[in-house]
Amino acid sequence: MSQKSYDELINSPQGLINGTLRDVILPAILGKETDELLYWIGKDLARQYPVASRGELVTLTHQLGLGDLTLEKHSSTSQLWRLGGPIVAGRIKKDDEETTFGLECGFLAQEIEFQLGTVVEAKLNDRHHDAVDILLENDPQTDSNSERAELATFIHLQNASSSADQPQDVKPGRHLRKRRAKKQKSRND
Repeated sequence: MSQKSYDELINSPQGLINGTLRDVILPAILGKETDELLYWIGKDLARQYPVASRGELVTLTHQLGLGDLTLEKHSSTSQLWRLGGPIVAGRIKKDDEETTFGLECGFLAQEIEFQLGTVVEAKLNDRHHDAVDILLENDPQTDSNSERAELATFIHLQNASSSADQPQDVKPGRHLRKRRAKKQKSRND
């Protein structure tokens, strides 16, 4: 590590240990497949911390030190989220071309998949000097058949406050409850 890299990390909002783990050690271990593997690691991370609403997702993303999350646009088949804040801006400034957001894409895809009960895929849509836009797409007609989605138990966050600018129109676990009720009914028949 160069003096410049050390100075940037020690003075960054993410700090030396988090910055070293995320932007030095993981890429060294994962090699050229870093972004793709981090996507799946992000999905696994979301499985550890499933949340029931968009507001809780915003809070959890901040608590995990991934950045500040804002829903920019949404429809029945897509959501556009902006991830910004000092941590993201610092990572982009440090090395715009090599900075990967695969972890965040996978994390958001799995969290929204839990909430909607449909398969969701995420990709980096746009880079800004201080933020990134992540596009999530889903097919509302296609249920997620993942056993892990079936077994998801939403956690309740400490110090969570519902963000006024985040729409709360997703009913927590709505699709999962419907699917479980169908399975229970078919078992009883």
